[in-house]
Amino acid sequence: MAPILNYEQHAQRLIEPDLCTYFLCVFSPYIDFAVQMRLQMVMEVRDSLEIAHTAEYLNFLRCYFRAFTVILTQLTSPQTTESVEHKLRNVVVEILNRLPHSEVLRPFVQDLLKLSLAVLTNDNEDNAFISVRIIFDLLRNFRPTVEAEVQPFIDFVCSIYRNFPATVSHIFNSNSSPSTSSSTGPTVASPSPPPPPSSHLLGSRGDDGSGLDAPPGHGGIGGVVSPYSGTGQLNPSTRSFKIVTESPLVVMFLFQLYPKLVQTNIPYLLPLLVSSISITGPEKVSNNQKPQFVELKGAQVKTLSFLTYLLKTHADYIKPHEESICKSIVNLLVTCPDSVSIRKEMLIALKHVLSSDIRRGLFPLIDTLLDERCQHLIFVLEFNFPLCFLSCSLLSVWG
Repeated sequence: MAPILNYEQHAQRLIEPDLCTYFLCVFSPYIDFAVQMRLQMVMEVRDSLEIAHTAEYLNFLRCYFRAFTVILTQLTSPQTTESVEHKLRNVVVEILNRLPHSEVLRPFVQDLLKLSLAVLTNDNEDNAFISVRIIFDLLRNFRPTVEAEVQPFIDFVCSIYRNFPATVSHIFNSNSSPSTSSSTGPTVASPSPPPPPSSHLLGSRGDDGSGLDAPPGHGGIGGVVSPYSGTGQLNPSTRSFKIVTESPLVVMFLFQLYPKLVQTNIPYLLPLLVSSISITGPEKVSNNQKPQFVELKGAQVKTLSFLTYLLKTHADYIKPHEESICKSIVNLLVTCPDSVSIRKEMLIALKHVLSSDIRRGLFPLIDTLLDERCQHLIFVLEFNFPLCFLSCSLLSVWG
């Protein structure tokens, strides 16, 4: 792609309402050409992002931050499939994630944080996953000025845990339902879609407005646009195991920075956390459900790790849930998938539980803990990681 020579002009053209109106009218049966052109333009910005590490960073932000905000809030909407519009939003969020967090960014931090929270709350899991990282970095690097935006993030985390049972049901029920297709009667061939317009018609106009085959870089937009297409389904952020997995670390960090948030949020958040790790998931997992099952258990184990953090600092809040947490730990040990990272984190969490008073809740479950399946998991992980204290801890519980 040709380098961007005039950032202000490029950013202005990026959000023009009538961008490529001619092409949109002619070719709208085939492709939303305006979205495709914007996608190419933001990819040009992404490829030129090294400008953010120079003295032109402030000028870059002044030109493009408003344009990116308009794209995410006005010109596009969250998508549930991998479409051109989703790719456009994804590249914009990726650019925002790669912005250096220097003092130059400080005047834009409040707006960037609000924009990222909006994407996290309303978009699909791909874009929300990147937004979590943006939010975490902003809260970490600019914490004196962003305290007002902390509670909205915690409220979102509470909402995804409150909806966690419905998320589990939705994901596994939708994946297990067989596709319905008629096996009787003659097969009717569906008409083939019309061919896309010739690639030479997808060029940009020259500066003089004549012709459609301007060379790359001529006219400020670029040359031939290669249509982006995708077919995958995307979960909304509010029904995503990936977002649940990422959220506890951020909340843990926020509780360390703002201790007063613990008193106001733990009484409401803690029962939701305990309830989420108690969900067993489907009894039988088909091959196409295995990735989702691994994500489910990964989210639950990450939540358990967060509970062990609270156990060390706010044990009084955990004590009423002792029995439920211990039952969930045993269930997670039994159902833990064949993932080394998840199993390792599971055993580390168990180690913290065994070193606390909450281990009393494991007394009635000691037979299950010493069951062959749990012991096999523990011994396999001890062979690979220095966690030999776990067997000794289990024996001490037995004693």
